[in-house]
Amino acid sequence: MRSTVSPIGRFRWLLFVPLVLAGHRPDLYLIPLKGTGPSSRLVGTAKLTPARSPFGVATTRDGQFVFEVEVDVPALPPPTSFGASATTFVVWIASAQLDRIEKVGALVPGASTRGRVAMPKFMVVITAEPDARGARWTGPIVMRGNSPSSYLTNFSGHTMFNGGVPQ
Repeated sequence: MRSTVSPIGRFRWLLFVPLVLAGHRPDLYLIPLKGTGPSSRLVGTAKLTPARSPFGVATTRDGQFVFEVEVDVPALPPPTSFGASATTFVVWIASAQLDRIEKVGALVPGASTRGRVAMPKFMVVITAEPDARGARWTGPIVMRGNSPSSYLTNFSGHTMFNGGVPQ
């Protein structure tokens, strides 16, 4: 029995099916932020956008891509619920090893906080701080999220997989 589907009909399916399947993949430029500890129900997002440059995509001198990051948390409890000295929330970008930490800025619930990031693997960290002017965080971590590049981490060398003995 011959198929009655025209070549154009087959072509439409070849375009339609991958587009539907692609719609179910996670958006790699949207980092979900999740609350920690007692604030575990908090949610937010950090949206990454490639930074502009006269040459197309911006990079650092050593070749790292530069992204604009826009952090948005629709609702937060009062900062004082994380300690009597806490007066504001601050967004930080930290390298995977925590050896490099950069402040993005103060976070106001319902408004976006914007900054730049140029690290291959990083975390977005939101802390409750006594002041937004500090160079390092001192307060508790309220929310966090990992960059999409951390999804590609190889854990084969982790101590959990080699009998618990550090290498």
